[in-house]
Amino acid sequence: MRFLFYASNGLGIGHLSRLLNVAKALSELSPTSEILFLTQSEAAPFPDDHRFYAIRLPGRNRARTGGLTAKSYLQTIRPLILQTVASFDPHLLVTDTFPEGPEKELAPIMEWPIHKAFLFREQHVHRAEDPYLHQALRRYHRILVPHEAGSIPLPSFLKTDPRIHWTGPILPSGPILSREDARKRLGISDGQETFLLSFGGGGDPEGSQRACEVAAFFREKKYAFFYAAGPLSRSLPEGIRATEWLPLWPIRSYLRAFDGAIASGGYNTVHELLESGIPALLCGFPRILDPQKERVERLASEGRVMTHSGKDLPELFEALESFLEQRKTLLESLKAFPPFTYKGSDTAARILLDIFQSS
Repeated sequence: MRFLFYASNGLGIGHLSRLLNVAKALSELSPTSEILFLTQSEAAPFPDDHRFYAIRLPGRNRARTGGLTAKSYLQTIRPLILQTVASFDPHLLVTDTFPEGPEKELAPIMEWPIHKAFLFREQHVHRAEDPYLHQALRRYHRILVPHEAGSIPLPSFLKTDPRIHWTGPILPSGPILSREDARKRLGISDGQETFLLSFGGGGDPEGSQRACEVAAFFREKKYAFFYAAGPLSRSLPEGIRATEWLPLWPIRSYLRAFDGAIASGGYNTVHELLESGIPALLCGFPRILDPQKERVERLASEGRVMTHSGKDLPELFEALESFLEQRKTLLESLKAFPPFTYKGSDTAARILLDIFQSS
């Protein structure tokens, strides 16, 4: 079987990460299958344990900084996408978040007689009810929701749709290092309190600015920290010192090395921090599709995280002070919850394979 995963470009790497995790699980369940990635994401290269062949198209951000107009960009990439799909001739196309691509570049392919599966990550309610989304999803054979069943609201037109399958959170399947092993690999001394700063995949200027502000606070307080800038940030971030920069992707395996995290409220970041069990202060950034603020507030109401949603520096520093004072209490609260055992990647891969067994 031939599987084509289409990962669009964005401020972060959430779309790409989920698809990579599903593809890895699929390759383990069906080793003889061919898997191809077609992506506009500028996060490269893929992690070593995701050795998939990829055809990369420069994303719209790179096109804009390179001087191309939006018209020239779309006129260039659309025929390249069509040619790739026609040449590879996949049995199944898998996409995430944007059913026709962010610029509707996949719209012509929706008419082609190939199977299609869509990952429906939580969206703002008003966006999820958009009639365009309803129409675009009509061409899909399976709609996979990477959340625990019933944990997020679905659009009204999908609530009784037989194509819906709840998979649970989709994360990497590899092990998380113990605190001792992770700290040894990162060179963190025994007894040294160290914190992690993480504000997305590296493509968001607002996240970079927030990282600089938090870094300045921790330096003033004499706390050690690392800033995981994400793979979209390829050079030393402005305002961050070389000894503070942690250019690791993915960071998940090393999370237990830290005594706490200050991070954004994106899907992957939140679920990986919950899985690791370390206390976190989460900042919900405004996004067109992703309801970060609602996600982190929901978790805060359950006693799993602390949150900060203000933009003023005094409010941010006050939230950081509270987090430092309460993080040990939060850690004890987290221990009361059952450990997370995410199997969403495997579940999603089995659902994709089942398409052909039931067709």
